Amino acid sequence: MKIFKVILIVTIFLNVAVSTFAVDITEVEVIGTGFTKQEAIYAGLIEAVRQVNGVKIASQTQTNFSYKEFSASQGAKQEEGTIAKNSINKDISSNSKGFVDKYDILDTRKEQNEWSITLLVSIPKYKTPGISPHSRRKIAIIPFRTTKSSYNFQGQQIPSSEISRQFTQKLVTEITQTRKFTVLDREYMEEFLQEKNLVLSADAPTSEQMKIGEVLGVDYLIIGTVTDASLLRTAHKIEMLNETTYKDQATFIADYRIMVMATRQIKWSDSIALTLPSKELKKLVPSKSSELIQQAMLDKAAEMIAQRAMENIYPIRISQLQVNGQFILNQGGTTVNSGDLLDVFRPGKKVIDQYTGESLGAAETWVATLQVVRVIPKMSYAKVTKGTMESIQEGYICRRTAIADDIRRKNGTTEKKEKKLKPKW
Repeated sequence: MKIFKVILIVTIFLNVAVSTFAVDITEVEVIGTGFTKQEAIYAGLIEAVRQVNGVKIASQTQTNFSYKEFSASQGAKQEEGTIAKNSINKDISSNSKGFVDKYDILDTRKEQNEWSITLLVSIPKYKTPGISPHSRRKIAIIPFRTTKSSYNFQGQQIPSSEISRQFTQKLVTEITQTRKFTVLDREYMEEFLQEKNLVLSADAPTSEQMKIGEVLGVDYLIIGTVTDASLLRTAHKIEMLNETTYKDQATFIADYRIMVMATRQIKWSDSIALTLPSKELKKLVPSKSSELIQQAMLDKAAEMIAQRAMENIYPIRISQLQVNGQFILNQGGTTVNSGDLLDVFRPGKKVIDQYTGESLGAAETWVATLQVVRVIPKMSYAKVTKGTMESIQEGYICRRTAIADDIRRKNGTTEKKEKKLKPKW
């Protein structure tokens, strides 16, 4: 025997004042039925909310077995065994939440003991300020793990949790500055929960509750482990001058990967080993403050990861040619610096992996080299230093010369001719 229990939980708020923030209004025509007119209207409103906001369904099945022994005789043959009986108890709960701005009754009918009412229902949905978060891929940076309890910076032991916190925040900044992702916070959960409780409190207007339930899930996660972070100072004595000089060296080593949240598939995995000798440190930090050197080192490491990730997901492209001979690139902010050299490549035919049948991207042919001359928050400007303006068109790919040279070295060639793109996501 099967027993089904269906539980419907629906929360509806009528006549919500929605003019205080941006909303999208969706009109839905539905039919509600019930033993009373009010019950039919309520059923129609429930159905309208479910059609617009969806419905969350959870089920739980319990199966109970009972056994009965039996014996049967057929002449000299006797059989023994059991008969199994079972009953199924299945609970299904349906949960849908939403708001009703207004509704109009289009038609009312009563047949026998049941009302049937046609409604035109207006359902408001909260609209996130600015660009829709759904227009970009959503990504979150999880605080990096560490392999040590602390890291040595000129004899001072910095807790690993502090290194992880600072580095994660800098990486969040770098990825956000690319303006190619919707970056979601995964650190300040306590502050978020406090604000959520405030919105749900009796002191907040009902309309504010529209902001609840809009939390987004990510498409990608950046996760990783810091294996080393240090600043070592060594003394060098010059016997002839009877003087002692000091040289600093900062080191940061980390492994990281970009993972698809839904499937846990690893889309990209890499390691960085950053070593900054005294000469490099002087360029980044004029003073010898260990704290400033630490910040500069973490900034540089975060920049490296962001650049490598973007090279494989959203490489820089030529957006427009200006009348003054400069080119507008589709990246700016902190992801591009004035003075950066970029190799420009013309994309060619797609290349297919013979084993998997997947696209490896397109073959690329070098056409020119650009130098970034001006950077603004959303884009940057560059001029030609090698090649000709006429050889460059909108949509061509730009790669930092250091990264391009590194790729060519791995491929065993130093000629700027053709190379293959890594797969696009």
